[in-house]
Amino acid sequence: MKPPLSGASWWHANQAKYPNSEKVADLEKPFRDNVAKFIQAMKDGGASVTVSATRRNETRAKLMHYSWKVAKGALLPEKVPAIPGVRIQWDHGNLAKSKKGAQEMVDLFQIAYEPSLTSLHIKGLAIDMTIGWTGTLKIRDAAGKVQELGAPRSGEANTKLHAIGAGYKVVKLASDPPHWSVDGR
Repeated sequence: MKPPLSGASWWHANQAKYPNSEKVADLEKPFRDNVAKFIQAMKDGGASVTVSATRRNETRAKLMHYSWKVAKGALLPEKVPAIPGVRIQWDHGNLAKSKKGAQEMVDLFQIAYEPSLTSLHIKGLAIDMTIGWTGTLKIRDAAGKVQELGAPRSGEANTKLHAIGAGYKVVKLASDPPHWSVDGR
């Protein structure tokens, strides 16, 4: 019996088997401790912090990667390597249908950027978090000095916050709005 075809039906029936984590506790030490201190400093200073992803399931990362590649025409569906433990057929017998099925999965995974097979999320060395505040954020840097931050009032755009994060060894990737990691990748 052939595996089920890629697409929305496959995603709804199977994706929950390969969950990501949103827990800081699932990150690797010492990055985990650095993130916890940075988040606490932001919250103590008046920021809201919402974590959307920490450790990524490796199988899920592969599904995300290959769905993107097929959907964008960067990889033929019949060239997708087998993913151990996953029953999925990328080739629908027609390239347009194969790309459509893959795009449905891209949409359901809510992928905005090309997913990596070597993501620091897989290693527990990256976090996606949305950070915001009103007024002035009064945050202690890693040296314990209070820094006052105004506009822009988001973790995405405030370069002073990025510098403070780097002091905690939590480095912002400027090209990916919620992404911070051990080295900025």
